[in-house]
Amino acid sequence: MEMGDVFRDLKLVYTDGVPYNELEHHLTEEDVQRWCVQFGLSRTHLFDAIARHLALGFDKRELTFEFCDAVVNDLSIAVTNTSGPRPELFWEVYSAFDEGEYYHDENRQEDPVEVHTRPIIAQLARTISSSPDQVADDTARTSTKHSLQ
Repeated sequence: MEMGDVFRDLKLVYTDGVPYNELEHHLTEEDVQRWCVQFGLSRTHLFDAIARHLALGFDKRELTFEFCDAVVNDLSIAVTNTSGPRPELFWEVYSAFDEGEYYHDENRQEDPVEVHTRPIIAQLARTISSSPDQVADDTARTSTKHSLQ
């Protein structure tokens, strides 16, 4: 299994155009366990690999805000139930998407995704591209060859 396979699974769950509260299914602990076993990765490495894929895909405009935000929101539940090393990149990506969920200072004249999330993700994508973690980088490189659409 490769990261592209995980994202094909996620695209089946988080369908563009379907509001989050109307989704028939959400990411579950069982999904996380299955991917860890299939990848042979720790939970922390899996979470960071997914976060890399989301950041790079969003930065390239291959993944929508709605898709990425739904994935990190649901995945955050599994992350908080994980002992061991904290998935730092995941939390940075999660926080970036969180910034796009609301109007800052009640300013409804600006799009919070474009003004807040996109610049943060762009910086994270530059950092990821210049100094990738070996395990997650191998996964991200493999996934780049596969479906981001």
